[in-house]
Amino acid sequence: MADRHDQTEKATGRKRQQAREKGQVARSRDLVSMASTGGIILVITFWGNSALAHLSGVMRGFLSLRYGTEISTVIRTAGMETVFLLSPFLLAAAGLAIAANLVQGGLVIKPFELQPSRIDPFEGAKRIFSSTGIVELLKNLVKLTAGGYVAYVVLRKEIFLLPSLLQLEVPEIVRVSLSLLSKALLTGFGFFFVIAVLDHFVERWRFEKSLRMTKTEVKDEYKEVEGNPLVKSRIRSLMKEMARKRMMKDVPKATVVITNPVHLAVALRYDDKSMSAPRIVAKGADKVSEKIKEIARRHGIPIVEDKPLARSLYKIDVGAYVPEELYRAVASILAQVFYRFKGVL
Repeated sequence: MADRHDQTEKATGRKRQQAREKGQVARSRDLVSMASTGGIILVITFWGNSALAHLSGVMRGFLSLRYGTEISTVIRTAGMETVFLLSPFLLAAAGLAIAANLVQGGLVIKPFELQPSRIDPFEGAKRIFSSTGIVELLKNLVKLTAGGYVAYVVLRKEIFLLPSLLQLEVPEIVRVSLSLLSKALLTGFGFFFVIAVLDHFVERWRFEKSLRMTKTEVKDEYKEVEGNPLVKSRIRSLMKEMARKRMMKDVPKATVVITNPVHLAVALRYDDKSMSAPRIVAKGADKVSEKIKEIARRHGIPIVEDKPLARSLYKIDVGAYVPEELYRAVASILAQVFYRFKGVL
Protein backbone atom coordinates (compact mmCIF):
# COMPACT_ATOMS: atom_id res chain seq x y z
CA MET A 1 0.00 0.00 0.00
CA ALA A 2 1.26 3.50 -0.81
CA ASP A 3 2.57 5.66 2.01
CA ARG A 4 0.13 8.43 2.95
CA HIS A 5 2.98 10.92 2.67
CA ASP A 6 3.43 9.98 -0.99
CA GLN A 7 -0.21 10.74 -1.84
CA THR A 8 0.40 14.32 -2.91
CA GLU A 9 -1.73 14.44 -6.07
CA LYS A 10 -5.41 15.37 -6.30
CA ALA A 11 -7.78 12.60 -7.30
CA THR A 12 -8.43 12.25 -11.01
CA GLY A 13 -11.92 12.26 -12.48
CA ARG A 14 -11.74 8.49 -12.96
CA LYS A 15 -10.78 7.92 -9.31
CA ARG A 16 -13.73 10.07 -8.20
CA GLN A 17 -16.10 8.21 -10.50
CA GLN A 18 -14.93 4.84 -9.18
CA ALA A 19 -15.42 6.03 -5.59
CA ARG A 20 -18.91 7.28 -6.47
CA GLU A 21 -19.82 3.93 -8.04
CA LYS A 22 -18.91 2.34 -4.70
CA GLY A 23 -21.18 4.78 -2.88
CA GLN A 24 -18.30 6.82 -1.48
CA VAL A 25 -19.14 10.53 -1.35
CA ALA A 26 -18.39 13.37 1.06
CA ARG A 27 -21.41 13.26 3.33
CA SER A 28 -22.05 14.40 6.91
CA ARG A 29 -24.51 12.24 8.83
CA ASP A 30 -24.91 15.03 11.37
CA LEU A 31 -26.10 17.42 8.66
CA VAL A 32 -28.64 14.87 7.42
CA SER A 33 -29.90 14.35 10.99
CA MET A 34 -30.21 18.08 11.58
CA ALA A 35 -32.04 18.57 8.28
CA SER A 36 -34.50 15.87 9.36
CA THR A 37 -34.89 17.52 12.75
CA GLY A 38 -35.41 20.86 11.04
CA GLY A 39 -38.29 19.36 9.09
CA ILE A 40 -39.97 18.26 12.30
CA ILE A 41 -39.47 21.72 13.85
CA LEU A 42 -41.02 23.35 10.77
CA VAL A 43 -44.09 21.14 11.06
CA ILE A 44 -44.37 21.93 14.78
CA THR A 45 -44.07 25.66 14.03
CA PHE A 46 -46.73 25.81 11.32
CA TRP A 47 -48.97 22.89 12.27
CA GLY A 48 -48.27 22.26 15.94
CA ASN A 49 -51.32 24.06 17.33
CA SER A 50 -53.63 22.33 14.85
CA ALA A 51 -52.04 18.97 15.65
CA LEU A 52 -52.55 19.50 19.40
CA ALA A 53 -56.15 20.57 18.86
CA HIS A 54 -56.80 17.51 16.71
CA LEU A 55 -55.12 15.23 19.24
CA SER A 56 -57.25 16.70 22.03
CA GLY A 57 -60.39 16.08 19.96
CA VAL A 58 -59.35 12.47 19.34
CA MET A 59 -58.69 11.90 23.05
CA ARG A 60 -62.08 13.35 23.93
CA GLY A 61 -63.63 11.07 21.35
CA PHE A 62 -62.03 8.01 22.91
CA LEU A 63 -63.01 9.03 26.44
CA SER A 64 -66.60 9.78 25.42
CA LEU A 65 -66.84 6.48 23.51
CA ARG A 66 -67.60 8.41 20.32
CA TYR A 67 -65.81 5.71 18.33
CA GLY A 68 -67.80 2.89 19.92
CA THR A 69 -66.78 0.12 22.25
CA GLU A 70 -65.64 -2.53 19.78
CA ILE A 71 -61.91 -3.14 20.12
CA SER A 72 -61.33 -3.57 16.38
CA THR A 73 -63.09 -0.30 15.55
CA VAL A 74 -61.22 1.59 18.24
CA ILE A 75 -57.85 0.19 17.14
CA ARG A 76 -58.54 0.97 13.48
CA THR A 77 -59.61 4.52 14.33
CA ALA A 78 -56.58 5.01 16.58
CA GLY A 79 -54.29 3.77 13.81
CA MET A 80 -55.80 6.10 11.21
CA GLU A 81 -55.61 9.10 13.53
CA THR A 82 -52.01 8.27 14.44
CA VAL A 83 -51.04 8.07 10.75
CA PHE A 84 -52.81 11.38 10.10
CA LEU A 85 -50.96 13.09 12.95
CA LEU A 86 -47.52 11.62 12.24
CA SER A 87 -47.55 11.81 8.43
CA PRO A 88 -46.59 15.52 8.16
CA PHE A 89 -43.72 15.00 10.61
CA LEU A 90 -42.44 11.90 8.82
CA LEU A 91 -42.78 13.39 5.35
CA ALA A 92 -41.01 16.61 6.33
CA ALA A 93 -38.22 14.75 8.12
CA ALA A 94 -37.71 12.29 5.23
CA GLY A 95 -37.95 15.00 2.55
CA LEU A 96 -35.35 17.27 4.13
CA ALA A 97 -33.07 14.31 4.90
CA ILE A 98 -33.19 13.29 1.22
CA ALA A 99 -32.57 16.91 0.19
CA ALA A 100 -29.52 17.12 2.49
CA ASN A 101 -28.13 13.92 0.97
CA LEU A 102 -28.68 15.22 -2.57
CA VAL A 103 -27.04 18.57 -1.79
CA GLN A 104 -23.97 16.90 -0.30
CA GLY A 105 -23.33 14.19 -2.84
CA GLY A 106 -26.16 13.96 -5.33
CA LEU A 107 -28.03 10.78 -6.10
CA VAL A 108 -25.79 7.75 -5.59
CA ILE A 109 -27.10 4.32 -6.58
CA LYS A 110 -24.91 1.63 -5.07
CA PRO A 111 -25.41 -2.04 -6.01
CA PHE A 112 -26.73 -4.02 -3.04
CA GLU A 113 -24.11 -6.22 -1.44
CA LEU A 114 -24.85 -8.44 1.51
CA GLN A 115 -22.02 -8.00 4.01
CA PRO A 116 -22.16 -10.58 6.83
CA SER A 117 -19.85 -8.41 8.94
CA ARG A 118 -22.60 -5.79 9.12
CA ILE A 119 -24.99 -8.15 10.90
CA ASP A 120 -22.39 -10.03 12.93
CA PRO A 121 -22.88 -8.97 16.59
CA PHE A 122 -19.22 -9.62 17.42
CA GLU A 123 -18.05 -7.41 14.56
CA GLY A 124 -20.55 -4.78 15.67
CA ALA A 125 -19.16 -4.89 19.20
CA LYS A 126 -15.63 -4.52 17.82
CA ARG A 127 -16.69 -1.43 15.86
CA ILE A 128 -18.39 0.09 18.90
CA PHE A 129 -15.42 -0.44 21.20
CA SER A 130 -12.78 0.33 18.58
CA SER A 131 -10.70 3.49 18.79
CA THR A 132 -12.87 5.10 16.09
CA GLY A 133 -16.08 4.17 17.94
CA ILE A 134 -14.78 5.53 21.24
CA VAL A 135 -13.66 8.77 19.57
CA GLU A 136 -17.12 9.18 18.01
CA LEU A 137 -18.76 8.53 21.39
CA LEU A 138 -16.57 11.12 23.11
CA LYS A 139 -17.21 13.59 20.30
CA ASN A 140 -20.98 13.18 20.69
CA LEU A 141 -20.73 13.59 24.47
CA VAL A 142 -18.74 16.80 24.01
CA LYS A 143 -21.32 18.11 21.53
CA LEU A 144 -24.22 17.29 23.88
CA THR A 145 -22.46 18.92 26.80
CA ALA A 146 -21.63 22.03 24.79
CA GLY A 147 -25.17 22.19 23.40
CA GLY A 148 -26.65 21.85 26.87
CA TYR A 149 -24.42 24.60 28.19
CA VAL A 150 -25.36 26.94 25.32
CA ALA A 151 -29.05 26.26 25.97
CA TYR A 152 -28.53 26.95 29.69
CA VAL A 153 -26.75 30.25 29.00
CA VAL A 154 -29.58 31.39 26.71
CA LEU A 155 -32.42 30.20 28.99
CA ARG A 156 -31.04 30.68 32.49
CA LYS A 157 -33.12 33.79 33.14
CA GLU A 158 -36.32 31.94 32.20
CA ILE A 159 -35.27 28.87 34.21
CA PHE A 160 -35.15 30.92 37.41
CA LEU A 161 -38.74 32.02 36.73
CA LEU A 162 -40.10 28.45 36.72
CA PRO A 163 -41.04 28.36 40.46
CA SER A 164 -43.14 31.47 40.00
CA LEU A 165 -45.26 29.71 37.37
CA LEU A 166 -47.06 27.84 40.13
CA GLN A 167 -48.91 31.03 40.99
CA LEU A 168 -50.41 31.28 37.47
CA GLU A 169 -53.49 29.68 35.96
CA VAL A 170 -53.11 26.37 34.12
CA PRO A 171 -53.55 27.83 30.59
CA GLU A 172 -50.92 30.46 31.37
CA ILE A 173 -48.56 27.82 32.73
CA VAL A 174 -49.00 25.79 29.56
CA ARG A 175 -48.39 28.84 27.36
CA VAL A 176 -45.23 29.89 29.20
CA SER A 177 -43.94 26.31 29.35
CA LEU A 178 -44.46 25.83 25.63
CA SER A 179 -42.73 29.13 24.90
CA LEU A 180 -39.77 28.10 27.07
CA LEU A 181 -39.64 24.67 25.45
CA SER A 182 -39.79 26.19 21.96
CA LYS A 183 -36.94 28.58 22.76
CA ALA A 184 -34.84 25.75 24.18
CA LEU A 185 -35.56 23.60 21.12
CA LEU A 186 -34.64 26.34 18.65
CA THR A 187 -31.47 27.21 20.58
CA GLY A 188 -30.32 23.59 20.61
CA PHE A 189 -31.21 23.14 16.97
CA GLY A 190 -29.28 26.27 15.96
CA PHE A 191 -26.19 25.15 17.86
CA PHE A 192 -26.18 21.61 16.51
CA PHE A 193 -26.95 22.81 12.98
CA VAL A 194 -23.82 24.99 13.00
CA ILE A 195 -21.84 22.00 14.30
CA ALA A 196 -23.33 19.84 11.52
CA VAL A 197 -22.31 22.36 8.83
CA LEU A 198 -18.77 22.41 10.19
CA ASP A 199 -18.82 18.59 10.25
CA HIS A 200 -19.82 18.63 6.57
CA PHE A 201 -16.71 20.61 5.64
CA VAL A 202 -14.56 18.33 7.82
CA GLU A 203 -16.00 15.28 6.04
CA ARG A 204 -15.29 16.85 2.66
CA TRP A 205 -11.70 17.48 3.71
CA ARG A 206 -11.33 13.88 4.93
CA PHE A 207 -12.90 12.54 1.75
CA GLU A 208 -10.60 14.56 -0.50
CA LYS A 209 -7.63 13.43 1.57
CA SER A 210 -8.68 9.78 1.29
CA LEU A 211 -8.87 10.08 -2.51
CA ARG A 212 -5.43 11.61 -2.97
CA MET A 213 -3.09 9.64 -5.20
CA THR A 214 0.62 9.12 -5.60
CA LYS A 215 2.42 10.31 -8.72
CA THR A 216 2.88 6.66 -9.72
CA GLU A 217 -0.86 5.97 -9.42
CA VAL A 218 -1.65 8.98 -11.61
CA LYS A 219 0.83 7.82 -14.26
CA ASP A 220 -0.47 4.24 -14.15
CA GLU A 221 -4.04 5.45 -14.53
CA TYR A 222 -3.07 7.66 -17.44
CA LYS A 223 -1.43 4.70 -19.13
CA GLU A 224 -4.49 2.57 -18.50
CA VAL A 225 -6.96 5.15 -19.79
CA GLU A 226 -4.97 6.87 -22.53
CA GLY A 227 -2.63 4.06 -23.41
CA ASN A 228 1.10 3.68 -22.91
CA PRO A 229 2.85 6.82 -24.29
CA LEU A 230 5.52 4.69 -25.97
CA VAL A 231 2.87 2.56 -27.67
CA LYS A 232 0.91 5.64 -28.73
CA SER A 233 4.09 7.21 -30.09
CA ARG A 234 4.83 4.06 -32.07
CA ILE A 235 1.27 4.00 -33.44
CA ARG A 236 1.54 7.66 -34.49
CA SER A 237 4.86 6.91 -36.16
CA LEU A 238 3.34 4.00 -38.10
CA MET A 239 0.36 6.10 -39.13
CA LYS A 240 2.65 8.86 -40.38
CA GLU A 241 4.66 6.32 -42.33
CA MET A 242 1.53 4.89 -43.93
CA ALA A 243 0.31 8.39 -44.81
CA ARG A 244 3.71 9.20 -46.30
CA LYS A 245 3.60 6.07 -48.47
CA ARG A 246 0.11 6.96 -49.71
CA MET A 247 1.34 10.49 -50.41
CA MET A 248 4.31 9.21 -52.41
CA LYS A 249 1.96 7.18 -54.62
CA ASP A 250 0.28 10.46 -55.66
CA VAL A 251 3.53 12.20 -56.63
CA PRO A 252 3.58 10.63 -60.16
CA LYS A 253 0.15 12.22 -60.74
CA ALA A 254 1.46 15.73 -59.94
CA THR A 255 1.64 18.51 -62.49
CA VAL A 256 4.63 20.27 -60.95
CA VAL A 257 6.89 20.10 -57.88
CA ILE A 258 7.83 23.42 -56.29
CA THR A 259 11.00 23.42 -54.18
CA ASN A 260 12.83 25.56 -51.64
CA PRO A 261 15.16 24.23 -53.33
CA VAL A 262 16.98 22.07 -50.74
CA HIS A 263 14.78 21.65 -47.68
CA LEU A 264 11.19 21.71 -48.97
CA ALA A 265 9.24 20.19 -51.84
CA VAL A 266 5.51 20.55 -52.60
CA ALA A 267 3.80 18.57 -55.38
CA LEU A 268 0.78 20.20 -57.07
CA ARG A 269 -1.76 18.65 -59.39
CA TYR A 270 -4.02 20.68 -61.66
CA ASP A 271 -6.53 19.61 -64.31
CA ASP A 272 -8.49 22.52 -65.73
CA LYS A 273 -11.27 20.19 -66.87
CA SER A 274 -12.06 18.60 -63.50
CA MET A 275 -10.53 20.89 -60.86
CA SER A 276 -11.44 24.42 -59.82
CA ALA A 277 -7.97 25.07 -58.36
CA PRO A 278 -4.61 23.30 -58.02
CA ARG A 279 -4.44 20.76 -55.19
CA ILE A 280 -1.50 19.74 -53.01
CA VAL A 281 -0.91 16.00 -53.42
CA ALA A 282 2.37 15.69 -51.51
CA LYS A 283 4.79 17.72 -49.46
CA GLY A 284 7.86 17.08 -47.36
CA ALA A 285 11.04 18.43 -45.84
CA ASP A 286 14.64 17.23 -45.94
CA LYS A 287 14.70 13.47 -46.74
CA VAL A 288 11.03 13.40 -47.72
CA SER A 289 11.67 16.38 -49.96
CA GLU A 290 14.51 14.52 -51.67
CA LYS A 291 12.28 11.47 -52.14
CA ILE A 292 9.54 13.59 -53.75
CA LYS A 293 12.04 15.17 -56.15
CA GLU A 294 13.51 11.75 -56.96
CA ILE A 295 10.09 10.36 -57.87
CA ALA A 296 9.31 13.50 -59.88
CA ARG A 297 12.51 13.15 -61.93
CA ARG A 298 11.82 9.47 -62.49
CA HIS A 299 8.36 10.27 -63.90
CA GLY A 300 9.35 13.37 -65.82
CA ILE A 301 7.45 15.82 -63.61
CA PRO A 302 8.76 19.41 -63.80
CA ILE A 303 10.59 20.72 -60.72
CA VAL A 304 10.48 24.51 -60.26
CA GLU A 305 12.41 26.45 -57.64
CA ASP A 306 10.44 29.19 -55.83
CA LYS A 307 11.47 29.68 -52.22
CA PRO A 308 8.66 32.02 -50.98
CA LEU A 309 5.94 30.01 -52.72
CA ALA A 310 7.34 26.69 -51.49
CA ARG A 311 7.33 27.94 -47.89
CA SER A 312 3.74 29.21 -48.22
CA LEU A 313 2.46 26.01 -49.81
CA TYR A 314 4.23 23.84 -47.22
CA LYS A 315 1.97 25.29 -44.50
CA ILE A 316 -1.13 23.89 -46.26
CA ASP A 317 -2.36 20.35 -45.58
CA VAL A 318 -1.97 17.60 -48.13
CA GLY A 319 -5.20 17.18 -50.08
CA ALA A 320 -6.22 20.82 -49.69
CA TYR A 321 -6.63 23.23 -52.59
CA VAL A 322 -4.35 26.21 -53.07
CA PRO A 323 -5.89 29.30 -51.37
CA GLU A 324 -6.94 32.28 -53.45
CA GLU A 325 -4.09 34.49 -52.20
CA LEU A 326 -1.60 32.13 -53.88
CA TYR A 327 -3.51 31.76 -57.18
CA ARG A 328 -1.40 34.35 -59.02
CA ALA A 329 1.95 32.86 -57.97
CA VAL A 330 0.85 29.29 -58.71
CA ALA A 331 -0.69 30.31 -62.04
CA SER A 332 2.63 31.85 -63.04
CA ILE A 333 4.41 28.57 -62.22
CA LEU A 334 1.85 26.52 -64.13
CA ALA A 335 2.15 28.84 -67.12
CA GLN A 336 5.92 28.27 -67.15
CA VAL A 337 5.40 24.54 -66.88
CA PHE A 338 2.90 24.36 -69.71
CA TYR A 339 5.06 26.59 -71.88
CA ARG A 340 8.42 24.97 -71.21
CA PHE A 341 7.46 21.36 -70.65
CA LYS A 342 4.02 20.79 -72.14
CA GLY A 343 4.21 23.11 -75.12
CA VAL A 344 0.66 24.36 -74.57
CA LEU A 345 1.34 28.06 -74.81
